[in-house]
Amino acid sequence: MCHRVDAVIDPGDLVPELADLCRAHEIVGAAVGVSIGGERSVAVHGVTHVGTGVPVERATWFQAGSVTKAMTATAVAMLVADGSVGLDEPVISYVPEFRVHDEHATRAITVRHLLTHTAGFDGDVWPDHGDDDGALGRLVAGIAHLPQLSPPGRAFSYSNVGYAVLGRLVERVVAAPFAAALRTMVADAADARLEVDVRRLDPGTFAVGHLRGPEGWAPIEGVQGPACLAPAGSRTWATVDDLLRFGELHLGRRSPQHHEALVAMRQPHLAVPDPNNGGTMALGVLLDDRWGSPVVLHDGGVAGQSAYLRILPELDAVLVVMATGGVPQVFHRHVFRALARSRFGLEAPAAVAADPSIVIDAARVAGVYDATATRLELRAAGHGIEAEFRWRAGSDEVSSGWLPVRAANDRVLLAPFGGRDLVIVTPPAAEPCDHVLQSLRRVNRRAG
Repeated sequence: MCHRVDAVIDPGDLVPELADLCRAHEIVGAAVGVSIGGERSVAVHGVTHVGTGVPVERATWFQAGSVTKAMTATAVAMLVADGSVGLDEPVISYVPEFRVHDEHATRAITVRHLLTHTAGFDGDVWPDHGDDDGALGRLVAGIAHLPQLSPPGRAFSYSNVGYAVLGRLVERVVAAPFAAALRTMVADAADARLEVDVRRLDPGTFAVGHLRGPEGWAPIEGVQGPACLAPAGSRTWATVDDLLRFGELHLGRRSPQHHEALVAMRQPHLAVPDPNNGGTMALGVLLDDRWGSPVVLHDGGVAGQSAYLRILPELDAVLVVMATGGVPQVFHRHVFRALARSRFGLEAPAAVAADPSIVIDAARVAGVYDATATRLELRAAGHGIEAEFRWRAGSDEVSSGWLPVRAANDRVLLAPFGGRDLVIVTPPAAEPCDHVLQSLRRVNRRAG
């Protein structure tokens, strides 16, 4: 039985720099948690809403974002362990309505492909199919137009729709809506509370996402994403303790009967060439070997909120950062580095940095790279290159403007945007630059 710590400790005792880091990175509200040997400590700072000034508390709900993908994968792993699902079985064996544009891919895509983001179809879209329990089924029945970017199993490309399909698989196998399955299979096993609709939360108990406006950080009116992408992380709510408990589940502390299945999720599958995201894709989680002790991780960001989960199996430890507003992509790294040093004597990795000595081959990489929801153009500029990112949602399109690009190594390019670097990963130099990974999403080079 693990020991539970219920009091919020002085933030200075857990992360002495927390207040300074929040100010430096313009974080509106944050909760930081650590579990070591089942003993949990939490520190909080800031407010849940700049308009109300309600302070963040230990019990404040934040959005988990794409950390939900690790939860969806956990549910699938449990179904694999009990024999209900086969990792290498075609998805259509469990979700017969599943179709993408390529008929061969439709038949070939397996459960493992979806878990490892290697199904190959363009899954970086953000549709809305209503707000009821049927939304997920309608999404999966309506993706036959999505093109194939690479053959199934061949290459990595982060896929929100792929995880929506996995959520539909869970629904069909257990004969329950995804939200109910998440609670009964994952939340109950972790002794955690997970909600997939803000309307189930009491007013004033949850943090609101914030985006920068003309007069500073402003709360977002639409506080959660579409129901059809819930398994990918569009609307999962949790407290910092709930994410710590979920991490403890993966350490075998919560549900021993599931431990073997969850350990199997850590099996490495393929390299992820973006150094800011762990380096290796496993079954629904990423792996990072740069801390000095193995780390299992997932990050999430949605509607102006962010969540970061780090599980250190050899140290029986879990670290969590949840935040709203500001530049959490930089903030969380400083928090984890402080915790790694003070708690374990480890050196957590810093974000990849530009190397001014590297000259980018503009002739090789210049061009337009396009996918359903993303367009990237790289062009020569003086002695280097610059990039313009365009993000599409329905008929709306947002442009980054032209950004200077620097190289971190022979494959990784960095474009500063919003206080952080957008990462572009090119193929190895010996291969043609027919695609790039932009924020983990594959975008293919436009012909001509």
